[in-house]
Amino acid sequence: MPKSKREQKVTLSKTQKKGRVRKESLMEEVRACVDQYQSLYVFTATNMRNAALKDVRASLKSSRIFFGRNKLIAAALGRTASDEFRDGLSKVSSTLLGGEAGLLFTNESTAAVRRCFETTQVAEYARAGTAATRDVSLEAGPLNFPHSMEPYLRKLGLATQLANGVVTLLADHAVCREGDMLNGDQAKLLQLLDIKMAMFSLTLRCCWSATDFVEM
Repeated sequence: MPKSKREQKVTLSKTQKKGRVRKESLMEEVRACVDQYQSLYVFTATNMRNAALKDVRASLKSSRIFFGRNKLIAAALGRTASDEFRDGLSKVSSTLLGGEAGLLFTNESTAAVRRCFETTQVAEYARAGTAATRDVSLEAGPLNFPHSMEPYLRKLGLATQLANGVVTLLADHAVCREGDMLNGDQAKLLQLLDIKMAMFSLTLRCCWSATDFVEM
């Protein structure tokens, strides 16, 4: 009988070593970008979506974006004036930590970066915890959903039933009110209704170069 994979022993020292190598590799990449590119920007993300960030990367394909693992990246740049990789990078680290923030290494001008961020803003489906931007209500009657979704719609709080194979709402239903914080069921219903109440956007916080540091 084959031996269960669950019974195989894993040497923790090996996994720790691999993790350390990956961390060191990322730190080396960041420092190499400092030497390679003319400017480094810190940006913050509102309603972060990976697909939308992918479009930004495509628009700035000659640049390099890091998003995530900010504590490690801050360590690579240097958190204090005494250990910073280049003069002024400790200020970048301070700006990077806290909130959803990323790094952009580029040779593009500030104006070009701003244009890219403006043109890549895109409406997105709101997640739970987002404030509703308008009232959304459904009137009693047939709904444009496949009959197979009827049990799921009831699970989301809609009073529905199948009438001759058609999903039917038995009473008017207020999905959300403007200003209310959406819960998970409301957010999912808005997505099913193809109603987008969030906006993905990136905002510049600071710019660093070998000769200057500017807050934005």
